[in-house]
Amino acid sequence: MSMTNRLQRHSAGFSLLEILVAFSIMALSLGVLLRIFSGSTLIARTDYDYIRAITIAESLLDSLGVEVEIKPGVTSGMTKSGYAWEIAAEPYDMTPDQLTQRDQPIGLPYWITLEVSWGELGNPRAINIDTLRIIDVHPNSTPQ
Repeated sequence: MSMTNRLQRHSAGFSLLEILVAFSIMALSLGVLLRIFSGSTLIARTDYDYIRAITIAESLLDSLGVEVEIKPGVTSGMTKSGYAWEIAAEPYDMTPDQLTQRDQPIGLPYWITLEVSWGELGNPRAINIDTLRIIDVHPNSTPQ
């Protein structure tokens, strides 16, 4: 047998070791890709939960003073979807000058703290919103 025939026969295919190395590299690569994709799914789910919590908080704030009377103290509840909420209202100190506009009282200010929470015991999540709301002192008056 000539030297060129031996080289051709020897390099005709892959050895078992080369195939095992290739499969190992492929398995590691797929493992990393699966971890990346599962992480992005978890992030998307977490984003969805935060968006729902913000929507609930906005809805609660919009109902304050309209559907729900603002009064000092803490009010809490739970949504059907499992989000807990708590609203704390306390009178906000302002000077008499700040409470009038064009010599008319503008209302009574309340500092509102709203918390919406969700999640399991091991991984609780919450958002907090603080705002100042004015309660109209003339509920029967029409806005100008």
